[in-house]
Amino acid sequence: MNAESKKVTAQCSAEKLYNFSCDFRNFQRFLPPQIEDFQAGQETCTFKVAGFMQLSLQYVERCPHTLVAVGPATGSSTPVAFRLALLITPADDMHCDVVVRAEMDGNPMMAMMLKPKLRPALDKIAEQIQYYSAGI
Repeated sequence: MNAESKKVTAQCSAEKLYNFSCDFRNFQRFLPPQIEDFQAGQETCTFKVAGFMQLSLQYVERCPHTLVAVGPATGSSTPVAFRLALLITPADDMHCDVVVRAEMDGNPMMAMMLKPKLRPALDKIAEQIQYYSAGI
């Protein structure tokens, strides 16, 4: 199952957003309010999704100024394999477009439970990126 947020325009360069996003200590600004107990180092983070589960994330792919992707941390137990990616497209020296994409593998029952909540969550992350990007 795949889902994408709406496209938003960040008020900073693609390079600045990429560099900011490559440190989990900055991620809390982008996360929706349902996230609790957020703890992060530069390369990993853990948090609880309210009423759902504890997650541990690590970076799984980075492509300078265009892509930052995270997934479950090595050794963590998650009920579904997933990847969450920021797709960054430079617009000009002071702006970039951003789409948040989620890709999940797993059982159909889990997909049915998550799908209705996934798109709004991705849109909220994209909106937070747009809102906070001017201060990066």
